Amino acid sequence: MYDLSKKVQIMGILNLSPNSFYSEVKAPLNKRLENLLSSDIIDIGAESSRPGALPISVDEEINRIESVLPLLSKAIISSKLSIDTYKPKTAHFALKNGFDIVNDISAGNSSEMLSIVADYDAEIILMHMQGTPKDMQNDPRYGNIIDDIISFFENRCERAIKAGVAYNKIIIDPGIGFGKTISDNDKIILSIAKLKSLGFPVMIGLSRKSFLQYDNDLPSERLASTISMSTLSMLNGADIIRVHDVVEHVKARALLSRIATFYSGIDYGC
Repeated sequence: MYDLSKKVQIMGILNLSPNSFYSEVKAPLNKRLENLLSSDIIDIGAESSRPGALPISVDEEINRIESVLPLLSKAIISSKLSIDTYKPKTAHFALKNGFDIVNDISAGNSSEMLSIVADYDAEIILMHMQGTPKDMQNDPRYGNIIDDIISFFENRCERAIKAGVAYNKIIIDPGIGFGKTISDNDKIILSIAKLKSLGFPVMIGLSRKSFLQYDNDLPSERLASTISMSTLSMLNGADIIRVHDVVEHVKARALLSRIATFYSGIDYGC
């Protein structure tokens, strides 16, 4: 049963890239930010990491981040701010401008990135990915998907700690859809408890991704499947759920809380 001793955090996605796989990026930026204000964390990214995506320059990435800063300063935001980047210079710019977390799809591959995170005493999300966004879905293969991911995180988390990142500032993300087959993604969701045995919070990001496709539906039509799999992830122990649809997931979390409270007989609240 869903464990309410620690509330699952909802991370809302604010994508500044025009190349997002999900068409919500076409909505006005202020409206999209407004829809994220009930999240615990707002994750802001300026470069697409969809399958087949090509990288952009550091300067272009920073320019996109810089463009949203005035909007962030005007909004009443209680959420933590996360920068979705693997570039040290971009991470430094964001942390210098009030961001709290670096969401690094390269899992701290850059020693410079780890040093910057350590210097700011920031949190870092280390994500597993096989290959790069450009080629990651070109026939991904594993010996044992869960064992391979655990071995990867043992190495990367140790590396981050040696670089000065605090143990309690590390979050791991198994990288749903990043160099994974549909079966791999399903196994990850069913094995969250095993990933948590490493001792770090686990983030799951599956919102509207292609492995949720049913009857050739589009990303814009995958809200129901997203909430279903997010709920299963929460039941299996995920600590953070990264989503496009914050309000709907806050409601789902509240209902799980209510049911779990009744089941346990302990009033944790929602």
